Amino acid sequence: MPPHFRINVQPRASNDIDEICSFIEQTSPQNAVLVARRIRDVVDSLQHLPHRCKVYRSSRNANLTVRATSAWPFIIYYRVSDSRRTVDVVAVIHGARIQPKRFT
Repeated sequence: MPPHFRINVQPRASNDIDEICSFIEQTSPQNAVLVARRIRDVVDSLQHLPHRCKVYRSSRNANLTVRATSAWPFIIYYRVSDSRRTVDVVAVIHGARIQPKRFT
């Protein structure tokens, strides 16, 4: 089995998850918990084979290439650093919203 990658949830992604769960919690606290768990499970799965997901935005610098995966209906955007063995989750956005063109 390949070595694990360490997961880092960046502040923007953390805020995205908090906002998503707060919005859902207003009408259904139970669903907010389920959505948070689904997002967490998908993020945690990235520690194994993070390159398996599609490239969303390519870059000449491999550490800046953004990949995307789904925790339906949300899209999780992340970067992989092979040299540091890390996955940086940069954003979590509802799939029906306008998706970002750039990540800072």
